[in-house]
Amino acid sequence: MINRLKVKLTSAVRKFLSLRASPHQIAMGFAIGAFIGVFPTFGFGALIILAIASFWKFNIPTAIIGTLLGNPLLTPVWITSSCLLTGISPKDIKLPEGTLSTVLSHYSQIGMKYLLGNFSISVLVAIVSYFVILVIFKKLKHRKCDEKKTEEQSAERQLS
Repeated sequence: MINRLKVKLTSAVRKFLSLRASPHQIAMGFAIGAFIGVFPTFGFGALIILAIASFWKFNIPTAIIGTLLGNPLLTPVWITSSCLLTGISPKDIKLPEGTLSTVLSHYSQIGMKYLLGNFSISVLVAIVSYFVILVIFKKLKHRKCDEKKTEEQSAERQLS
């Protein structure tokens, strides 16, 4: 089972690395996905990506991959960071017991403050991920160009 997972993961990474979009489009897609993955979109992340894609030109598969930064393992990091930024206790980010009016009252007090903090964290994650992915894909593209030149030179030598 672990070998099968390793093969699938390796295949996904290879597909990711062989995308035909520009490094900017790939990085922009990943950054938008990272923003949506960190910011609470309540399950509408994919729809938001598709809506944004109609206005901006970016790579949609990398946007979807970028949303994985909002995975259950990292969610506590984003919640805690947002709370620390705004001074909210992470314990307050839970569903309180009671009626719907109790829940609405609770979140009307801290909701906007939390969303502002989370928006700031989401923007920071998006900016950092954009530049990290951009550098990686520019280097990969440069490496591929160098490999092609080497292959062409080798082929020319064989013909001579």
